[in-house]
Amino acid sequence: MSRRIAASLLVLATLIAAVIASNAGWDSASAHALLARADPPINAALRESPTRITLFMTEQLQRSHSSVQVLDSSGQRRDIGETEFSDEVPTQMNVRVLKLDPGVYTVVWETLSEVDGHTWTGSYVFSVLNPDGSAPAGSGVEIDFSRPGPPVAADAVVKAIGLVALVLFVGAVFISVLLRPSPIATLLPLMAASVVVAIVATGYESIAAALRLGDIGFLGDVLFDTRNGLWLQQRWYALIVAAIALSVFLIRPALIRERQMLTILGLVGIVWLASSSAISHGAAIGSGWIWGTLFDALHLSAAALWIGGLVNLIIAIRANPQNRIAAVRRFSVAAALSAPVLLAAGLLSALIQIPNFNGLVDTDWGAAFLVKLVILIALFVAAAGNAFLLRPRDEAADGADLQLVKRFGRLMRIEAALGLAVIGASAVLTQLPSPLSAQPEVEQKDNTVVETVARGEVIASLEISPNLVGFNTWTATISGTQDNPVEALLLRFRYADRSVGPVTVATTEIGEDQFQLEGAYFGLPGSWTVEMELRRVSGDDLVAAVQVDVESGFQASPFAADSGGALSLPLSQMDWNGIGALWAFVIGGLAWLNRPRIRRTWGPRGGDAALVSGLLGLIVALVLLTGLHVEPGRTLANPVELTAESVSNGAALFAANCASCHGDTGAGDGPLADSLPAPPANFTVHVPFHPDGVLYAWISDGIRGTGMPAWSPQLSDQERWDLVNFLRANFDLAAAQ
Repeated sequence: MSRRIAASLLVLATLIAAVIASNAGWDSASAHALLARADPPINAALRESPTRITLFMTEQLQRSHSSVQVLDSSGQRRDIGETEFSDEVPTQMNVRVLKLDPGVYTVVWETLSEVDGHTWTGSYVFSVLNPDGSAPAGSGVEIDFSRPGPPVAADAVVKAIGLVALVLFVGAVFISVLLRPSPIATLLPLMAASVVVAIVATGYESIAAALRLGDIGFLGDVLFDTRNGLWLQQRWYALIVAAIALSVFLIRPALIRERQMLTILGLVGIVWLASSSAISHGAAIGSGWIWGTLFDALHLSAAALWIGGLVNLIIAIRANPQNRIAAVRRFSVAAALSAPVLLAAGLLSALIQIPNFNGLVDTDWGAAFLVKLVILIALFVAAAGNAFLLRPRDEAADGADLQLVKRFGRLMRIEAALGLAVIGASAVLTQLPSPLSAQPEVEQKDNTVVETVARGEVIASLEISPNLVGFNTWTATISGTQDNPVEALLLRFRYADRSVGPVTVATTEIGEDQFQLEGAYFGLPGSWTVEMELRRVSGDDLVAAVQVDVESGFQASPFAADSGGALSLPLSQMDWNGIGALWAFVIGGLAWLNRPRIRRTWGPRGGDAALVSGLLGLIVALVLLTGLHVEPGRTLANPVELTAESVSNGAALFAANCASCHGDTGAGDGPLADSLPAPPANFTVHVPFHPDGVLYAWISDGIRGTGMPAWSPQLSDQERWDLVNFLRANFDLAAAQ
C-alpha cells in the first residue's frame, strides 16, 4: 500500500468517524444480562396473588431499555406502572401487578446490558392456584424471542476484524519502538489500514447496538447512555487522533518527529486496549469487575505484543533482511516476557467465567473456549519450535544456511497465523453468554415418567414430562382400539389431600390414537392420581388411572445478585492467596529465566538482583499457598445474643430460605440439592469448625460457584445473625451445651 493511498483512506475514515460522532445525538454492542433469580420463582405455584414481580439479572442494567411485563393466558398485561429499579442492587428490576385471579401467568423480560450494549429477552411462567389448592386451567403465552439487529455471526466476524486490527496496530507500534533502526516507515501502511478497519468496525458496533434496540434512532442512547457507548466514544476519539497523526506523518513527515509520532500512537493503543477490555466479559461480572477488567486487559495486551509484534516483525524483516538475526533476538526476549503474562491473565479470566466444570462442557461458550485452547496449544508448540530449535541454529549459522532460514521464516508465519486464529476465537467468545452468566437456574430436574395401564384389550400409556410442580406436558398413547376408536380423551387430576378439588381437562389429539395436554395442573408437591377418561365412538367409556409422585423442580436460582464491591474476589476456584502466588511465581520466574540477559545488559549486580528476585518470587508464592489463609468474617464478632427468640426467628428463616437446599436436618439433602452446581454444605460437619463471623459472611455474600447465594439483598443484618444463632444452636452440640 503506497503512502498516498494510505493517507487518502485515513482522511476518508476520519471524516466518516467525525460524521458519526457528531450525529450521535440523532433522535429517537461481551456479555449478556440474563435472568439469575426470580420472585415468584420460575414455575412456582402460588396460593395467593403476588403484589410485584422481582427479577435479578446477571449484569448491571441500562434502565432506559430494560423492562418486565406480566401476561395472563390470553396475552393481556396484568402489570401496572413502570418497571422499577434498585440503586442498591443494579442488577435488579421489578414491576407491580394487579391482583391476579387463579390462572397461569407469563413473565416477559427484556434487558440491555450496560456493559456492552447487548439486548436479551426471556420469559418464564408461574401459576396462582384455585382457592381449593387445585391447579388452574390455561397455559403460558407463547413469546416471540426474535431480536432485531444484525445476526450474532456478523457481530462475531466484525469483532474479530476489530480485534485483529487492534493487535496489528499495537504490534506495529511495539516493533517500531523495539527494533533499531526503527521500521516505522515500513509499518506505517499497516498502521493506517488498521485504523481504517477499526473506524469501520467501531461504526458497525455502534450502529448494530442501535438496531438491536429498534432502529438507528437509538444511536444516541447507545453512545451516551450506556457504559458500552461511553467506551466506544473513547475509541472513536483515539482513532480520530491516530488517523489525523498518521495522515500528517504520511503527507508531511517533517511536521511530526518519529519519537513524537510513536508517543501519540502508543497512547492511542493504550486507549484502544482499554476500551476493548472495559466492555469485555470480565468487566460485566459485578463483584470484582475491576480485577476482571484488569485480567482481560493484561491478556489482550500480552497477545497484542506477542502476536501483533510477530506479524509486524515478519514485515520488518522482509523490508530489511540484513537485520533479521538482531531483530528476532530482540523480539524473542519480548515474546518470552509476554507469554507467561498471557497465560496467567488468561487462566484467571477463564476461571472467572467458568465457575464449574459443567460450564466448560455444556455451553456454547465452553465449546468455543476449548477450540481456542486447542489453537493456543498449537501456537505454543510452534513458538517453542522457533525459540528452542530453529532460532538458536539460525544464529549459530549466522544466516548462512538458506534452507534453515526458509524453515524458520515458514514456522514464524505459521506461528503468526495461529496467533491470529486465537484472536478470532476470542472474538467469538465475546459474542456468547459465558457460563458465569448462563442460566442454570431455569433448568429444572427431569423426572419424566411413562406409566402404562391396561383395560381389557385397550392399553393406555401416559408420559408426563418433566413430572414436576408447575408446567408439564402429558402425552397419552392408546392402542387396542381398532374396533372401537377413541374420539376424545379427558385427564382428571386428583391430589392426595382430598381438600384440594379435582380438575378435569380435555386433551388435544395430535395423531392417530395420541393425545396431548400442556399446563400447570400439578400445583403442589406430593402424590397425584391422573385419570385418563377415554371417550369411545360406541359402547361404554373407559377410565384408566395412574399415580405419580410429584416434587418441586429447580424453581429458584442458586445465584443471587452480587453484593461485593468492584475490588472483591472475582472468582471462586482460588482465593487471594492463590492469585497472589500465581503472579509472584510468574514475575519471579521471568526474573530467574532472564537473568543471563539482565547480567549482560546491567552487569553482575543486575544478574544478582534477577537471581534474588526469582528466589523471592518463589518464596512469596510458597508462603501464600501454604502459610496464609484468612476466612472472610473470621474477625467479625456476633452482636446478637444467642437467645431462644433469636434461635426461633432463625428457625423460621431457615425453613423458608435454606431447607430447600440444605434439608430440614441440615445434612445438605434438600429437594433442590441435586440441581445445584455443587452439593450444599452439611451443617453438622461445617458449623462446629467455623466461628460465627465466617458463617455470617457466607450467608451474606454467598460462595460463588457452589450454588450458595448471597442473602444480604434479601435479609437484614438482624435476620442473618438470627440464622447464625440457629445454626450454632442446632448443629454445634458443644456450643449448645
